[in-house]
Amino acid sequence: MDALRRLLLRHRDTLRRACVAGGLGVPLAFAAGALGVDGWAARRFLLLYVAPFFVAFFAWAWIRLGRMEGERPGALAVDAVAVVLGAVRFAGLPVPFSGHMLFFAYSALTTRSTPYLLLVLLLAAETTWFKLALWRDPRSWLLGIATGAALAAARILIHRHAPDPIIAHDV
Repeated sequence: MDALRRLLLRHRDTLRRACVAGGLGVPLAFAAGALGVDGWAARRFLLLYVAPFFVAFFAWAWIRLGRMEGERPGALAVDAVAVVLGAVRFAGLPVPFSGHMLFFAYSALTTRSTPYLLLVLLLAAETTWFKLALWRDPRSWLLGIATGAALAAARILIHRHAPDPIIAHDV
């Protein structure tokens, strides 16, 4: 994972520009796609559930890339697990947790940015409406929050208890 961290640092500026482009382009692509589907339920899903998620995802990635110097390799591994698990359900695999709520809980608990936290709280509230009021799915909603919180706890513990990577490398 340390090689990955060095790679990300080397290409950070380019990756951050890609995050800005993705944060604008991917939601706009889903919004445009929503215009081509029949039925309000499908449009609402793409416009209000899928598209906003990608705004948060790319904003989180942009923030993470900007703070790479202090990241421990183990913390990056937990980030990768959170992103992959969050994407699994979107990819159509039958998992019991909400990928949206997993990612929102994880990123809210591990990202120090007030504007980002406000965005994620707003999107988590919106996702809660979809999950609980519209779809009557409290199980995946709760399991997503619990899984995201568990991953956040793991990341926080890694930062709290891991040796400084410079000291560990020099020994």
